[in-house]
Parts: sequence; C-alpha cells; structure tokens
Amino acid sequence: MAPDHFAVTPEDRALLDSLGDLVRAEAQMPPGVAQAATALHDWANADAVLADLVAEPVATRGDAVVHRYAAGEDALRAEVEPAGYRRRRVVVSADGANELTQVYAQRADGAAEEIPADRFGEYAVDLASGPVRLLAHFGRRRLATPWFTI
Repeated sequence: MAPDHFAVTPEDRALLDSLGDLVRAEAQMPPGVAQAATALHDWANADAVLADLVAEPVATRGDAVVHRYAAGEDALRAEVEPAGYRRRRVVVSADGANELTQVYAQRADGAAEEIPADRFGEYAVDLASGPVRLLAHFGRRRLATPWFTI
C-alpha cells in the first residue's frame, strides 16, 4: 500500500480486483459438484450390510403394513401405520437373533434421523410420507434396508 493508507494506487486497485474475481469464482459451485455431492449420500453407509426383503409386505388389522428385512441372523420388522395427513408412524423392532441397539430412518435427501427406543425395546417415529430406508445397528454389525415408500 502507499504510505497514506487511504490512498489506493492503480496497482492496489488491480490487486483488489484480482482478489475479488478469485473470491467470486470460489463462491460459485460448478453444477457437477452439487450433483456428485447429492449422489454420494448413498455411500454414507456403504459398509452396512444390505438386508433383503424376506417376504412381501403384509397387511395387518387396520391400515398398517409390516415389512420384514433380514441379513444373515439379523432381521428387522418395520410396521408402518397412518399417523395423520401425509404422515406415517414407523415402529421398528428386532426380529432376529441379535439385539438391536440403534436405528435411523434415512430420507431421500440423505438426512438420517435417529429413532429413539421406547421402554419395550421398539423404535418408533412419525415420518412424512415418501421414500425411506432404515439403518440399524446390531451391536457392531450394521444393516441397511433397501428403499421403500411409506
């Protein structure tokens, strides 16, 4: 800078313009980067074992539907029932040999919400209708269901 800190020389102005161009260019995200970041959310749990739908969803009394997913000796039972306009109550329980320790519901945007356990050992949450998958922890083993619509 010039000795007088308030005086801006042409060289200073050129430097400030260059820095401004760099900052604006850095602030703009190329479209491919946003698409790649969105696609990566499926890899957030790549180390989880993908569970298989054991049987077609079973209708229960009322409007509920039960899905059962299994991977080896670990299995999940997910009961989906209406809980208001465009909302569903999802109740998840272990249906296999090992104890279920943690459950998350992942939405299509990649956001995962932890489902709290109740005093009966079931995990229940109200979710908006749409695609969801369950991410479950059986101790150290992780299990992920395929996407299904609630």
